[in-house]
Amino acid sequence: MSLNDLELIDEIRSGSRAAFDQLIRRHEKFVYRVAFSYTSDRESALDISQNVFIKVHRKLEAFHGNSTFRTWLARVAQNESLTWLRGQKRHGGQAEITALNTPACQPTQEATLLRAERSRDLIEEVHRLNPKQSRAVLLRYYEKMSVREIGDVLECSEGQVKSILFRSLQVLRTRLPRKGRWNRELEA
Repeated sequence: MSLNDLELIDEIRSGSRAAFDQLIRRHEKFVYRVAFSYTSDRESALDISQNVFIKVHRKLEAFHGNSTFRTWLARVAQNESLTWLRGQKRHGGQAEITALNTPACQPTQEATLLRAERSRDLIEEVHRLNPKQSRAVLLRYYEKMSVREIGDVLECSEGQVKSILFRSLQVLRTRLPRKGRWNRELEA
């Protein structure tokens, strides 16, 4: 029988390493995707993911269950990613934006190349939004989080999240060429 997150957390607080390993396995892809959405770099996203789980292990007592564990974890991943970005700026590094979820493709696969190009354009435009808008869009459309969960992560009301998402999509639609094809990707 598989334990839910809260049961695993209780086990971890009782000293179970196996429960922590299970919690990591359950959420490692999610944390990686959040980190990658900020860094657009696989190695950096892996480093950030590792740091996130180290922080989670150290600060699990700070989780009181006021939100879902996944929401709390998203906030930890977001904060760690922002810390990484600040470090990049401080050290003169430049986080390059690359295609998100772009499969390796052969030059003869025109459809795959077009999709990769659209995906790259879209993620570049998402990163050009203000930070709150960018986070909201990434959490909603890439992480499939609910409006309520996004509100918990961004520390704002559901109405504010809806407004942020609405304005963000308006901006993206005006910035992206041939807007009809982008609507389908954002609403998928």
